Amino acid sequence: MKKIRILLFLLAVAFILACAPLSKEVMRQVDETLTYQTVQKNPQDFLGKTVLWGGVIVKTTNRQDETILEVRQCELDMEKRPRNLDSSAGRFIVRHAGFLDPVIYKEGREITVAGEIAGKEALPLGGIQYPYPVILAKEIHLWEKIDPRRYPYPYWDYPPFWGPYGYPYPYGSPYWRHRSPYWW
Repeated sequence: MKKIRILLFLLAVAFILACAPLSKEVMRQVDETLTYQTVQKNPQDFLGKTVLWGGVIVKTTNRQDETILEVRQCELDMEKRPRNLDSSAGRFIVRHAGFLDPVIYKEGREITVAGEIAGKEALPLGGIQYPYPVILAKEIHLWEKIDPRRYPYPYWDYPPFWGPYGYPYPYGSPYWRHRSPYWW
């Protein structure tokens, strides 16, 4: 019985790792010990190291042969998706060789980036010169927008589990207060 539990746990871990948004080759190169806070203090000490950071796009600028993304840093969850979008340790710049459409890579979209640290660049932010750590992107994953109308629990409160008269089956639910207003 214990062996079955261990096997199921290992399968679950393998499944989660297989669902990572970036390629395995790039993920092998990532130095997971380098956090944003560590690198932000002195990016020059970590030149050429590969990091995995994520956040929310603040600004997209296209130049002749590259796209520059200004990103507000956020922590990453188990799937490597940005979480805690209301808190941030700072901002960083992503340089991508080639064109990224600013209509798609627009302000407010969540991204996860794997790339090499290329130093820092001081740019104006408000009334100050802000030192941005710069990453040369190897891979960028743009996350799909989450539909705010989806409310996953409890499942019996939503179609197709509703009864024949438009009420949750069976004739009401003890969780009616938790229902999304979009289903009313």
